Amino acid sequence: MQETDLPAGVQYFLIALQLFALLIFLYFIWPLVKKEPWKAKFIDNKTARSILIVFVLIFVFVYGLSASFDYLFPLETLEASALP
Repeated sequence: MQETDLPAGVQYFLIALQLFALLIFLYFIWPLVKKEPWKAKFIDNKTARSILIVFVLIFVFVYGLSASFDYLFPLETLEASALP
């Protein structure tokens, strides 16, 4: 089933449910995130900083590669007249 098969009300309900779940997750996680010394753990630590830079570079590379393939080789749709 594709998401276009669902009625609009069900789609909006599912989006609202996901946003509600995100808010609940942030509510439980925020005190733990707030207590952590992020600067000392990730920015001042040279090894952790270099790993973060590598992760960002990998993400940018994969995103750029997929965007270039989407641009150079777009999806072809089948026409109803092309079917036997």
